Amino acid sequence: GTRSSPSLDDLNMLMREIRIPSLCILTIQIVLGVLGNMLVIQIYWRNLSPKLELFYFIPWLAFFDINAIISGGVLSILGDFYALKFPSLYLCQGLWFYMIFGTATGASCLFIIAVQRYTYVFKKPVLKLKWRRLYIVFNLIFAAVIAFPVFLLVDLRDISIEGVNGKVCGDTSKDDLLLYKYSYLHFLLILICVNIIVITILYIRIGLKTFQLLTVSGSSNYASPAGRRAGLKFTLMYITVFIVYFVAYIPTNAILLLPDETKSKIFHNYKNKFEMNGILVLHRMYLFSHVLNPLIFFIFHAKFRKEVRGLLNTCKVFCASILHANELRDNIY
Repeated sequence: GTRSSPSLDDLNMLMREIRIPSLCILTIQIVLGVLGNMLVIQIYWRNLSPKLELFYFIPWLAFFDINAIISGGVLSILGDFYALKFPSLYLCQGLWFYMIFGTATGASCLFIIAVQRYTYVFKKPVLKLKWRRLYIVFNLIFAAVIAFPVFLLVDLRDISIEGVNGKVCGDTSKDDLLLYKYSYLHFLLILICVNIIVITILYIRIGLKTFQLLTVSGSSNYASPAGRRAGLKFTLMYITVFIVYFVAYIPTNAILLLPDETKSKIFHNYKNKFEMNGILVLHRMYLFSHVLNPLIFFIFHAKFRKEVRGLLNTCKVFCASILHANELRDNIY
């Protein structure tokens, strides 16, 4: 007899089961990224930021990273659970807006961190607290303006797999909006490239100047060899954050600019489980940029490591006291 075609629900369930490996990786990214960046905010904002103005934007970067992780993570999880029947247009557009808003604020924060480091190393006038606060406000407004077009250019796209018609959340495939969509995507790509080029130039100059300060004794910027080495590590920390951001966003942007038919095919090629999960992980590589920042801070910043260890010791003592109290209660009764 003839084999009946699978229903939309059956095919959607199959897609969900095949995507379990990417879902597991995504879940780990979200949990580690949110917890790690919450730790950064806790330590820098409360303990370190008031002591040195150079730390001012680090907790803000962590806050923006959390937003990017949550928005991108939730959108990706829903995309895996509802691979062929996304539940709501407004939810789709709202999450896209939130995702671009989160990534734009983070990228802009990396830019101002590079500028701030440049002014410090080259003894330029530093940003006073009023201007730092104004930049945060400007950053939020700028990111909202940049993200707003998604409400016009993101849609529930029709897709057909094995004769089964479904709907997925993504950039629109309507013919009358394609020109605007690709213009917008290329505009975002140009912004990213300009940001990367400017930050790269700044860090090249910062790196050369910092190395010079490290090798020249009696430098007025750092009073001692230990201070000069600390300055170099601080610069390397920011450079590493930027490099991770640059590398992580390459596959995401490359896949985003692929033709619509190609994206639909590679994201729903359920006959090749390994290829589909590999493409999904590559598409979400940008999340690693936001997840790994706390680890980078821990590796390069001695004061941050000290605060983390102190917090862990406090938690250890607290847990031990609770266990001891429970043991005493059990002995009494």
